[in-house]
Amino acid sequence: MGIEEKNNGTTTVGIEKDRELLYQERINFLMTQTGNQAGGIYIDVTEDKILAITTEEDMLNEDQIENSSMSAWMKKYIHPNLVFMDELDEFREIFRKTELLRRYEEGLLKFQYYYYFKHKKEFKFYRIDIKMHQNRRNSHVEALMIWTDVTQRYIDTEVRRILYKNDFEAVALIDLRKHRIFFRSCNFKETRFPENKRLFYEDVVEKLAEERVAEQDKKYFLNCTSFESLEEKLRLTGEFSFQAYNMENRVERYTYHWFDKRRDVLLVVIEDMTDEFETDSVTGARNRTGFAHKAEEILKQNQNGSYAVLYFNIQRFKALNDLFGYEAGDEVLCQWGDFLRNSFLRPSVIGRIEADHFALLVETKYLDLKRIPELTHRVYYRKSSKVDVYGRCGIYYIQDNNERSITDMCDKAKLAKLQISNQYVQPYCVFNEEMKKDYEKWSMALIQLDDAIKNQEIKVYYHPIYDAKTRKIVFAEALARWESPKNGMILPGNFIPPLEESGHITKLDAFIYGAVQSFLERREMEGKKILPVTVNLSRMDLMDEEIMFEIRRNVNDSRLSKEKICFEITESAYAMITEEGVEFLSKLHEYGVKLLVDDFGSGVSSFSTIRDYEFDVMKLDMGFVRKLGVDKKNNNILLSLVELAHRLNMKVVAEGVETEEQAEFLQGYGCDYLQGFYFSRPMPEAQFEQLLEQ
Repeated sequence: MGIEEKNNGTTTVGIEKDRELLYQERINFLMTQTGNQAGGIYIDVTEDKILAITTEEDMLNEDQIENSSMSAWMKKYIHPNLVFMDELDEFREIFRKTELLRRYEEGLLKFQYYYYFKHKKEFKFYRIDIKMHQNRRNSHVEALMIWTDVTQRYIDTEVRRILYKNDFEAVALIDLRKHRIFFRSCNFKETRFPENKRLFYEDVVEKLAEERVAEQDKKYFLNCTSFESLEEKLRLTGEFSFQAYNMENRVERYTYHWFDKRRDVLLVVIEDMTDEFETDSVTGARNRTGFAHKAEEILKQNQNGSYAVLYFNIQRFKALNDLFGYEAGDEVLCQWGDFLRNSFLRPSVIGRIEADHFALLVETKYLDLKRIPELTHRVYYRKSSKVDVYGRCGIYYIQDNNERSITDMCDKAKLAKLQISNQYVQPYCVFNEEMKKDYEKWSMALIQLDDAIKNQEIKVYYHPIYDAKTRKIVFAEALARWESPKNGMILPGNFIPPLEESGHITKLDAFIYGAVQSFLERREMEGKKILPVTVNLSRMDLMDEEIMFEIRRNVNDSRLSKEKICFEITESAYAMITEEGVEFLSKLHEYGVKLLVDDFGSGVSSFSTIRDYEFDVMKLDMGFVRKLGVDKKNNNILLSLVELAHRLNMKVVAEGVETEEQAEFLQGYGCDYLQGFYFSRPMPEAQFEQLLEQ
């Protein structure tokens, strides 16, 4: 890198003045070396001879100087210390006698160059300032060259260029070649590392994992921070980030950038993302995770306080979205959240748990049941329309501030809300002892889910999908079955709804996805036939940032081609999808993952779903198949949907096929794929493998 400056002095006086200044500068430098100056030499360029030299550690004595040429000194002391030897030819050319004289003749009396050097086993970034003049006594061209250590300045400039803010918890450089880390700043409270000192990278990672990272995230943290993982991710995308909880239950994001790709140097920044990670982007209230963390913290700090959890939801919110659009829906959510936040309840914390559902932790001294109806009816004005919006509220009085979890409390308040039969008469309900049995039955799946997954009671069944013309299997749908040693086969209808209502469905979905991925990867490694498999995503998955992040990471990390695992999303899930959910699905589609819209036409159908989002396959609700040949209107609707899907470049799957007549009808109507008991029932993995081998 070079910066040049021509001599603009045209008068004799100007030239003489420049010479005097250069002479004085030479004397000053040789007498006193200050600041970051690492050294300098004064040479006779015409004769390629060193006249004087000063360095941090003098390399030549006076006798040696008399017999030393500039080129020989460079060759012995500078060239071997260039960090990147591919720059050697360029360096030689710049400081060659003929090149320096050429520059002088062209009036380039001042110029700078920047290079990496090795100094005392460390890398340094030096600026070399070259200034030339003509000696009036012998007409020789002379030059003063000064080496200045600008490493810190260079690092700070590059950090500012790459980053856009400076309130990070830590900023460091990582040398992938030497396995060293260099903290430019470190503001951790408990775990301290010295700044501006090179440390062993593995030691730092181990210390962070031991002293800072939460137990549940340690394994993930160590995997993400390994050199193998960093090199792989950064060479693919140029940037890599991940989140992990620390021991204070706060979310930290680690982001890696290329600082100098050619030299394998990374920049890592660590920032507290708790507020962003635990805040709902629409309302500004806490999201489900943030609400749980804050509420648990409040209860822990107020052991003797008296609190209740209130669970609100807005009635027929989807109709509001469909009528006025998502922007108006978001506005209603924001206003409703502000209204609850500033109400007589004085909530200690408020969170948007999902869609149009809000949870509040309230001190009981502020909870006046007679005034609850004031909070369950609002009037909104949109353009020329007046809209009455109603809500329901479930209430759970906390019996013991050491209760197991806020999630359980929210479930009880939500269960109480579900008991409301007429919201216009009484829009709230308090959880009571009579509801306990129903709650225990309803929550059995929630309580036992983790153990069921751990004990391998949850099985993946595969329901084949066939080509309508060839009747050959082309892909399959992954379904969950619970094989309980105590209760036998538990059908999905007995455990899926409670999991969906509580939000725990994300655990099940994550397990199914992982099992399918492992199954396909195993068969591919064994050189066996594999077909695409679709995995269901629930509406809760599309609101959970952690599972969305995990799925995206696994899709990128998997050896499988992207079209081998597809995702089905029920149409109803799109009515409550968040901005993050939309972005997540868009990214999957960009990666090449196939997306299916499930149960299309199931009663909550909205053509805006296929208008606003990109799908590859439309799965028709089985209600259409059951009425085939019976209802002419049904037949016409089905035919129109198939034609519409094809116009939008989507394939069509008909579900629920139970007879040959239905299969022939559907094939004639243009359906691409068929699924149903007529062809095959859902089957366990071993049986599905046998089918693939046939």
